[in-house]
Amino acid sequence: MKKSIKRLWREPLVHFLLIGVALFVFYGSTRDVASEAPNRIVVSSAQIEQLHANFKRTWMRPPTQNELDALIENYIREEVFYQEALAMGLDQNDPMVKRRMRMKLEFMLEDLASQDVTDEALTTFLEKHPDKFRSEAQLSFQQVYLNPDKRKDLDNDAKKILARLKSGASPESMGDPTLVSFNYELETKSEISRTFGEEFAAQVIKLEPGNWTGPVYSAYGAHLLKVSERIEAYQPDLADIRELVKREYLVQLRKEQKDLAYQKLREGYQVTIEPVKTVQDAAGDIIATAQAGEISESEK
Repeated sequence: MKKSIKRLWREPLVHFLLIGVALFVFYGSTRDVASEAPNRIVVSSAQIEQLHANFKRTWMRPPTQNELDALIENYIREEVFYQEALAMGLDQNDPMVKRRMRMKLEFMLEDLASQDVTDEALTTFLEKHPDKFRSEAQLSFQQVYLNPDKRKDLDNDAKKILARLKSGASPESMGDPTLVSFNYELETKSEISRTFGEEFAAQVIKLEPGNWTGPVYSAYGAHLLKVSERIEAYQPDLADIRELVKREYLVQLRKEQKDLAYQKLREGYQVTIEPVKTVQDAAGDIIATAQAGEISESEK
């Protein structure tokens, strides 16, 4: 019997349970003293409706009475443990809890900015940030590819093929095989850049419709080009892009309101930043410590 008790006493699970019981007894005995410790749980009709709606959304059917009772009991269980954890101070010094609470507060501040927006405010925002909404120029063009790995004198070949193209030769019969397309319809600089690279796009977007020209070089090799159509960049009217402008306006408004709220709240705190002493460890790496006494053995 004694041996069994000794074996049981050596079990880590038993130690854990005993510590847990002691903590609950201790905090239970101090709850009456702490006036801020809540001891009343109210499950409102709105909360029950929310539980009902969540179940229905997940399972595509309303819950039975037994299932709803179980949901309510689970809610109460969660609230009990949550309140006990708060009473025990388990939320303190926990970076995950702090981050979650910060996110919730920031979401609340964002909701404050989700107000109706007037056309006057959007027009002013559009005028201040025209580059955010200006459309890019668009080009339709053909390209004939010349593979540098297959041509010993690429520049000379390009001149000869360019002359033939200008004389009316069929472009489909010119150049070398490639995986990139022969025709491109109303492509923006961004779209051209994704296919051929930024330097190529920067040169091509300046071309005007007309005859064959080139070569223009990309990561693939050389290209002879003919632009057939060009649509210049323009500033759309608010009526055409109102939802886009509204979305960008609210993003900036929410950020500004959160920053303003933070500054106002921060003014109510006395912030002390302790000086940091930097030392080097044996490997020469920098160690930052807030206390002068925390020096590694290599520094002694």
